[in-house]
Amino acid sequence: MQQHRSRKIRAAISNFPLAGDLWRSISTALESPRVHLAGRPTVDGVFTRSLNAAVRDIREHPRGKLFRRLIEHGPHLPDDPEAPDSDGETVLSDPECGQAVEFIYSHMVNRFKGELAELLALEPCLELLRHLRQVKREPTGTEVYWGDTIQERLLPDRAGKERWGKGADGLLVEPRPPCGVHVRGVVEVKSMRRSTRRVLGQIGHHVERLGGGVRLGDTRYPGQEVSLSRNLVKIAVVPSTWRLSREWHWDKGDHGGNVMVFPEPSGPPVDTSIDQLGPDLWKITLAWSQEALEQAAYEMTFGYMAQVGEHVYTGKPLPKGWEDFTPAEAGRNAVKAALYYMPLRPLSPRQERLAVRLYNVYGFGYPLGVDTRGMLWPSDLVPGAGDPSP
Repeated sequence: MQQHRSRKIRAAISNFPLAGDLWRSISTALESPRVHLAGRPTVDGVFTRSLNAAVRDIREHPRGKLFRRLIEHGPHLPDDPEAPDSDGETVLSDPECGQAVEFIYSHMVNRFKGELAELLALEPCLELLRHLRQVKREPTGTEVYWGDTIQERLLPDRAGKERWGKGADGLLVEPRPPCGVHVRGVVEVKSMRRSTRRVLGQIGHHVERLGGGVRLGDTRYPGQEVSLSRNLVKIAVVPSTWRLSREWHWDKGDHGGNVMVFPEPSGPPVDTSIDQLGPDLWKITLAWSQEALEQAAYEMTFGYMAQVGEHVYTGKPLPKGWEDFTPAEAGRNAVKAALYYMPLRPLSPRQERLAVRLYNVYGFGYPLGVDTRGMLWPSDLVPGAGDPSP
């Protein structure tokens, strides 16, 4: 049954074991009436809401339009003169190419990766809360708010209008009738390895903002109605450090040609661990590693590129040579083509390096692309040669 139910998640991340663990983590949270999640109260509903939150954040980002232009119009060709400016609507200028690469690598991939880590963190956080209740560290009435159900008050805009933004990844809250809340714990989830000190610093920022008020679900609590526990529980969640396999081999395809074959994704080699680091501090290390989450996030960005391609190319003539592509396939191919040309434009050394890495990952898969510094070519991957040299 779990395999059937995780099919939609698997389609988004192309990793069956990870999809199963995501399904179980979300399902565990949905079984508790004291856990508040965004989205419809089903596993698919919560996952879809999480996915849509990342997509919405990408669309509303100042460089979201830049990404659409990258798919629709791309960069200048290698032999074109330097292009320091653009019309803001069509072909990207050279500086905009660099900004687009930074946006994909530093925002899009990390945004999807962060959503996956937050969903995986649900199950171990609830396991820790059950333990804290058993040892009388937390009352049975403690409720958990998660993800987009939490918003913190930001500084007003220039017109003095009230603004709210994303809060902590998780809050342990005890209702205080008639209209207040008592915050008993704060959860901070990272999708990449970070020092405990750094995570604690971020938790501290959230605690400071709680003094200005918090919105939990549809209810707003002014700062004077929010109290903090003296023994505030702090939970830092980080991924594991194990690396993905770099193995692959050539095999005969259905039409007689050689195709690259990668092993099917397997479950993590370690279990999730929960460690107490201090009287009020716990560290949860997810079974899934930073690399595994990043690989899945790349798959999700590639899926989003297909969605943008459907929007851009549906009802329009496809570029020459792409007539047999679907609009979704054209969207993916447009990004790979743009990344192919970008290193030939005047980018900064960092932006050129990122463009090459993105091209390699999208063109040849994460295990091959993540470590290879130079641009990969099909001729580099001679059948039987194994992994290319970085």
